Amino acid sequence: MVGLIQRKLLELVESLGGPAAVAEVRRRTGIPEERFFRVDEAYDDREWQLLLANSCEVLGIRRSEAEEAYADFVCRGFLQRFPTWFRISRNARQFLERQPAIHNSFATSVRDPAARQAIHDKFRLDKTDDELVVHYRSPNRLCGLYQAAARWLIDHYGDDATVTESNCMKRGDNECEIHVRWNQ
Repeated sequence: MVGLIQRKLLELVESLGGPAAVAEVRRRTGIPEERFFRVDEAYDDREWQLLLANSCEVLGIRRSEAEEAYADFVCRGFLQRFPTWFRISRNARQFLERQPAIHNSFATSVRDPAARQAIHDKFRLDKTDDELVVHYRSPNRLCGLYQAAARWLIDHYGDDATVTESNCMKRGDNECEIHVRWNQ
């Protein structure tokens, strides 16, 4: 996992709870105040899991609420920072079809080949006329975040689609299988 994910989570914590909340999350997670998360470096998944759990505790929110807030925060930020991603997609489907490539582009600067490959291996898509089936596999189990981001994109583009999950690693499945189906 590249450092952009952690950096954005800490920015979200600050926007919701202020600098004191960020300091407390860092303290609980054992992350020094001066540590800056870099985009060209892969970080330990266990540290991310602690960072997310401690963020939820400090903010007094459930993980599902944190994932919804994080998706909204990051998508709105990316809309400002990377507007071309949104302009080249006519709808949520086109954006979601590009999402694995966007995700993987952040790994290009990671020096460790094994870490880079682990990032690339997280997503696989199957496509039909009215559905995308997202196969997601990560020890971070962020399928809820993916679903929240997909719903944000569906709303952003004004699409008529639903997001469901048939398999989930949190329930012991081998991978998460997320279905985004467009209503005709």
